[in-house]
Amino acid sequence: MDLEELLIEQIERLDLIRYSNSFGWICVYRVHNLFAGYKVIDNNILLLWIILSPKSFKKALEEDFDKFDFGKTWAQKEITDKDDLLGIFPFIQDAFEYSKTRSKLKTLKP
Repeated sequence: MDLEELLIEQIERLDLIRYSNSFGWICVYRVHNLFAGYKVIDNNILLLWIILSPKSFKKALEEDFDKFDFGKTWAQKEITDKDDLLGIFPFIQDAFEYSKTRSKLKTLKP
């Protein structure tokens, strides 16, 4: 199984997920809320970005994520092996859970 298949397997454990292609990225959605995206560089390298809660964003930067210059709490990381995937899964899970919160905040706005 290659890295992309392993990443998809991890993400799909969370819930029903929808994918779309946008600007060269494969974007990952929970219902209508975007929470992650990735790009396959080659069979051994993936580039992943995720939209994190503010608390997890700070922690991610301490754990070798880089700021993704699109959103306020968007972080990116290069994935080169299975161990990288295991280490970032808590952040993927946070992004997924945070997308639920962002959905509620949107409905509260006038």
